[in-house]
Amino acid sequence: MALRRKSLSTGDIARYCQVTPATVVNWIKAEKLQVYTTPGGQYRMEVNDFVGFLETNKLPIPEELQPSNERRVLLIDNDPEVLERATQAIAEHLPTVILEESDNGVDGLLKMGGLKPHALVLDLSLPNIDVAEICRRLRASNEMRNVFIVAVSSAEADSEIVRKVRRAGVDAFLARPISYDELTRTLSRLLKLSLA
Repeated sequence: MALRRKSLSTGDIARYCQVTPATVVNWIKAEKLQVYTTPGGQYRMEVNDFVGFLETNKLPIPEELQPSNERRVLLIDNDPEVLERATQAIAEHLPTVILEESDNGVDGLLKMGGLKPHALVLDLSLPNIDVAEICRRLRASNEMRNVFIVAVSSAEADSEIVRKVRRAGVDAFLARPISYDELTRTLSRLLKLSLA
């Protein structure tokens, strides 16, 4: 699993190296670690710099810090045809993507915790689900705030639901009927993957 964060605290570094935070501060003072200081006076280190430090010192690199091209996408839509065609398009044009799908909102949201997707493609017309509230809560969650959200709707672009989800932090909006080429281009852009 690739780490989504770009920087680590001294506590994070200490946990990865199995040392005390005081040891990490000593390394910083000895200029063994390339860090920057936040306006609050706390040290932070870029993940890539930390991985370089681990490699230089022949220390093991934790799995979640290792680079990965694997991207996980969760598709939640109650239309079986959309699920089938989107799955085919993603498999064809983005073969490295691991795709999970769900035909209802509750099951789909339950899958989020285990899958930890990099992107969520979400039907705005799911019954019994407040999609705008889901988007707001994802953006407020420490663990899920970086998930890219692609909203799909047959509603007009200026409709109330579309305005709500845009305010809630949706990254992209696709109108129905879905252009599967547009879907794969959007995911490619958000996930920084090349189309096959």
